[in-house]
Order: sequence, then C-alpha cells, then structure tokens
Amino acid sequence: MGSVIMTCKGEFIVSYDEADELVVYDMDVKKIVYRLRKPQNPLLLEDVLEGLDPWVIVSEYISPEVSEVLRDMGVKIELTKKREVREFVAEVFA
Repeated sequence: MGSVIMTCKGEFIVSYDEADELVVYDMDVKKIVYRLRKPQNPLLLEDVLEGLDPWVIVSEYISPEVSEVLRDMGVKIELTKKREVREFVAEVFA
C-alpha cells in the first residue's frame, strides 16, 4: 500500500522548513517504521525516500520548490494543522 511521510520536529507535524526529521508510517504494518533526518537540499528527497514507497507527505506547509520535487516523485501532498504525530495517526489510521 505504501507509506505516509510526516514532516516533524519532535513529536509534532510541522512545516517542511521547520521540520528536522521525516517520520515514515508504513500503511501495511500500521506503525512508524523510520525517523529520518530531513535533507537540507530538497533535491535529495528522492534519494532519502528511495525504497520506502512514499504515497503521501503530510505537513503543515510545503514551499512551492519542495512541492515540485515531491510531485515529480509522484508523492501526493496533504496539509494539516500543527499537531502531534500520534494524534494524526490515531485519527487517520484507527
């Protein structure tokens, strides 16, 4: 089914620019499987997410430059308010 990537700082989903890590939620096993350091250069996103089958990225805000990179990768973008990762996962995947 793929994975959901969340842009996070600590335990909160924040904007891509504010985030320091990418939290990977595997929709097949229904759990967080990785916490990856966010690359400084958005062009490296494809390399960082390779093999993770990213389906959608969830963030508070994503700049047009980063959005273009993600869309070129075939990743959908879902915007949400700043919130805890566990709250988002419980609401969407419970």
